[in-house]
Amino acid sequence: MEALFNPVCGTIGRGRWWLFQLVIFGVAIGGLLATIFLFADLEGGAGGRNPMENVGLGLTALAMIYMNLCTCLNRLRDSGRSGFWYLSFLLPSVGTGLMVYFCGIEKAPGRFTSGRSDPPAPGPVSAAPAAFSAPVRPQTVRQREFGRRNRATR
Repeated sequence: MEALFNPVCGTIGRGRWWLFQLVIFGVAIGGLLATIFLFADLEGGAGGRNPMENVGLGLTALAMIYMNLCTCLNRLRDSGRSGFWYLSFLLPSVGTGLMVYFCGIEKAPGRFTSGRSDPPAPGPVSAAPAAFSAPVRPQTVRQREFGRRNRATR
């Protein structure tokens, strides 16, 4: 639960990220219900809100944004990305899709370091010494320049 309030908590997996998103959704619903039951003016007209309703809605929105920031930053760090990717989540058309893919769907082997994988099993140990083999000579690779001829090969 520390990952909900600490953006540098450590590693969280995809399952915990989804669980935390459900917790954030529950906090949002609870905050809205608390605002309705505690601060709503039942005698007031339908024309507007009182100042305490605005405070309750604002606090609920800030809590949701902060908890989502913390969980997404922890998950983005696990996937090998920087926290600046969180800014892309604010894009109106693709932000939510990127957040769900990067934090909740992408499994991605290789560069992603969640620290939860099992270590590879050790190979069989051979009692016989290795046979001598000649050292491998590196092949010379010509460096190519983009859009130019390589003058060193003439």
